[in-house]
Amino acid sequence: MHIEWKRRGIIVGIAAGVYLGYRYVFPAAIPFLVSWILAGWLYPVSVKIEKKIKVKRTIAGAVLLAAASGTAGFLLYKGAAEILLQAEKALSGFQGIQKWLLIFLERGCEMIEEITGIDAGASRDYLIEWIAAMGKRLLSDFDAGVLPIIFRGVKGVLFVLSGTVVVFISTILILGDMEHIRKRIWDYAWLVGTRRVVRRLQKTTVTYLKAQVVIIAAVSAVCAAAFRFMRSPYYLLLGIAIGILDAVPLIGTGTFLYPAAVIFLVRGQAGIAAGCVLLDIVTSFLREFMEPRLVGEKLGVPPIVILVSVYVGMLLYGAGGVILGPLAFSTIYEVGKEWDIWD
Repeated sequence: MHIEWKRRGIIVGIAAGVYLGYRYVFPAAIPFLVSWILAGWLYPVSVKIEKKIKVKRTIAGAVLLAAASGTAGFLLYKGAAEILLQAEKALSGFQGIQKWLLIFLERGCEMIEEITGIDAGASRDYLIEWIAAMGKRLLSDFDAGVLPIIFRGVKGVLFVLSGTVVVFISTILILGDMEHIRKRIWDYAWLVGTRRVVRRLQKTTVTYLKAQVVIIAAVSAVCAAAFRFMRSPYYLLLGIAIGILDAVPLIGTGTFLYPAAVIFLVRGQAGIAAGCVLLDIVTSFLREFMEPRLVGEKLGVPPIVILVSVYVGMLLYGAGGVILGPLAFSTIYEVGKEWDIWD
C-alpha cells in the first residue's frame, strides 16, 4: 500500500511539474528552442560555405537567415493582407448574408410546419427574436472587451518583434559555438535520461505534430484553391478554417462541407453542392494518403485520447493547448516510462 501511494504521488508530481513547465518555462524558452532548430538547419550549409569561400559560418548563417526571414515575412505579409481584405469583404456583405439567412430560415420553418404542424410564422418569429437577443448580448460583451483586446494585441505585436530579434541573435551565437554546445550536452551524465525522453518525444508526438502542420497546410491549400474555383470571395479564410478543422480528431472537413452542400442544394446551386461533397472526399483521401507517410508507424494512441488531450490542453493553456495538450500528455507518459512507474 505504501509503495502504491508513493507511485501515485510520483505520478501527480510529474503531472504538476510538466504542467508548470509548459505553462511558465516553455513560453520563455521558445525563442531559444527555435534558435537551436534554426542553427541545426543552417549549420551544415554554413560550414560548407566557410570551407569553400573562407567566410565565417556566423556571417554566412546570418545572411542565409536574413534571406529566409525576409522571404517568410513577405509571404506572411501578403497572406495576412489578403485575409484581412477577405474579412473586410465578409463584414461589408453581412447584410446580404443576413437576408439570405432569413430566406433559408423561412424555408426551414415551412418544412417544419409541413412535418410537425407547428406554425411557420410563430417558429420563425421566435427564432428571429432569439437570434436578435443573442446578437445584442454579443455586441455588448464585445464593446466592453474592446480595450483589453487592443492592449493584448499591442502586447502581442511587441512580444513577437522582441522574440524575433532574440531568435536571430541567438541563432547566430549558437551557430558559432555549435560543436562546443553539443559536446557539453553529451558530456553531462545526468542528461542521459532526458535525452532518451526527448528522443522518444521526437519520434512520436513531435513527428505527429509536424505531420499535422504539413497536412493542415496541404488541406488548406486544396480547399482555398477549390473555393477560388467556385468563385468564393472568401476562399483563403474558408480554406484555412477548414484546414484547421480537419486536424481536430473525430470532426474533419465534413462537419462544414456537408451542411454547406445541403444549404447550396436548397438554394438551387447543385454544382457548388456537389463541389463541397467532392472536396470532402479529396481532403479525406489527402489526409489518409499523407499521414502514414509523414508519421510512419501509428502512434498507438486512440483518436479519443488525442481529442481529450487537445481539449484539456486548451482549458489549461488556452489556444496553445492544441499543441501543448498532446505534448504535455506525451511528456508525462514518457517521463513516467523513464522512471518505470506505469508498471
